[in-house]
Amino acid sequence: MNSITWIEESDLSKNLTSSIEDNLGLAIHPAAMRHLTGDSVSKRVPFPRLEKHVNYLFGIAYIPSNTENPSADFDGVVFAATHDAVVARVIPHHTSNLDWNELKLNLSSVNSEDSTADGGEFILNLFRETIKFLWEDAENIRVVLEGEIDIGKGSELLGISEIAASQDQLDVKERRTLLEELNGLLPTMSIVSSEMNQMMRVATESEVILHHLCKDDDQYDLRMDLRGEERELFSNDLEIYLADTWELCRTLVATLEEIEAKIDETNTLIRSLSDEENVAASRFTGAIASLLLVPTFIVGLYGQNFVSMPETNWANGYGFSWGLIGAVTILQFIFFRKRKWI
Repeated sequence: MNSITWIEESDLSKNLTSSIEDNLGLAIHPAAMRHLTGDSVSKRVPFPRLEKHVNYLFGIAYIPSNTENPSADFDGVVFAATHDAVVARVIPHHTSNLDWNELKLNLSSVNSEDSTADGGEFILNLFRETIKFLWEDAENIRVVLEGEIDIGKGSELLGISEIAASQDQLDVKERRTLLEELNGLLPTMSIVSSEMNQMMRVATESEVILHHLCKDDDQYDLRMDLRGEERELFSNDLEIYLADTWELCRTLVATLEEIEAKIDETNTLIRSLSDEENVAASRFTGAIASLLLVPTFIVGLYGQNFVSMPETNWANGYGFSWGLIGAVTILQFIFFRKRKWI
């Protein structure tokens, strides 16, 4: 007899209470029953949990529903586990592309012939799969953030970190090209930032749970089975595997923190470039105004009707005024050009 029982959607129209309790061999709390048979999990913020009730563990795990879609969410797995039996249900998100037929086989891969508790093996398998898919999701996000950008230097493509380091060396055209490229990423960045919050929450809480499990914490382990025999739900052998999974989860959390830092770096770069573009636009406007203002001032100056102005009696006064206007305009243009205002 298979020790892992999966509740299917077609079963929800039936009275499952007695069936679930028969499979587990004991009565479970009404709150746990509500999660197993209802849809409350799909309406909640993804937050893994594992808690010890009387003679069984109840938990909810969350697996990324589509690692290739940054706007995807999480599928929930609700379960109640004893030493020798597990009742579980998958609550998929509408964006899910996971092959749950295959995943259920992986999660149900327990050895009922040995002394290791099937419930403990199931929980280990569940957290392994959770971490595996979180890693896939994290790597896909990293690819998006580490993509190289063409800033108008021919075939040369630069990453975000390289661009941020050499930002002061960009000319006006390169800065505007880069800002256009980065602004095109803003919708994706917004979605990724939102997903990162959920991923970090799931990963950090999973890390906490795995830490307690591999440290043989009485808060989660069941020391006696339903027959009254002394037997741990998580044997020493399982705890070694759990410790390995915990270390992998710790590395995942560190990687997610690095990705969050990369997102912050990208957002900071976009804000900095936008500020620089606003300053450049103000400088450009000021430079053009100056180029027009000085000649206007000269024309206005010599347009005054005073007979005592010596230049009005010069034979070359007209040419002098044009020369003065041209010289001042060229000098201003060279001045502003050197400072990259225009």
